Amino acid sequence: MKYRTILFDLDGTLLDTTPLIVASFLHTFAEYGSLPYGEKEVLEALGEPLLEQMKRFGGEERAEAMVKTYRRHNVAHHDDYVQAFPGVNHVLERLHREGFTLGVVSNKQRVTVEMGLRLCGLEPLMATVVCQGEAERDKPAPDPLRLAMNRVGADAADTLMVGDSRFDLLAAHNAGTASAGVAWSAHGAESLLAYKPDYLLHSMEDLYGIIGLTVVDGEERR
Repeated sequence: MKYRTILFDLDGTLLDTTPLIVASFLHTFAEYGSLPYGEKEVLEALGEPLLEQMKRFGGEERAEAMVKTYRRHNVAHHDDYVQAFPGVNHVLERLHREGFTLGVVSNKQRVTVEMGLRLCGLEPLMATVVCQGEAERDKPAPDPLRLAMNRVGADAADTLMVGDSRFDLLAAHNAGTASAGVAWSAHGAESLLAYKPDYLLHSMEDLYGIIGLTVVDGEERR
């Protein structure tokens, strides 16, 4: 097998959290004087660390307070919005059965990462989970990927990073791993091609061909 370790971003890659993210940002903007931003600006910033987003939207002096407001809303409404993308559960369950090492590397705080994994039944499949602030630098720096690989004893040469944003693809490049973008990214597939991913997934089942598995009877592309 070419890749034995597969690391995934969470939001926008495994889980459809975009409606929750947009709702939490719009709630925060309203709380801080009806800031003149909307869904378009939120979608453009997806994948960037939350504190950096808030510095841009509300200024450095209010950023930390805005993060707290966002997170309160995000946690309170998490389960009302979040679901796994089509194919995620059955593909990852098969990869786990086949002996691949799976992990999540996210720029999101651990509490909501773990909420999403539990809600969608993915937590038992993950050998490691690296969240915001646990490595010296967050994505697009290579530090979180290197931390995940160190935890499971993986080498960059046999590791694949799968993500929906430039931060994921840049982190993979910086860490020396292969990368795969997902065509269901809220940023659009074309935007990812500029960062030269090694692969582009149009469905989760596309992973099979990359890692040397075949679709079995009863499995369909979704």
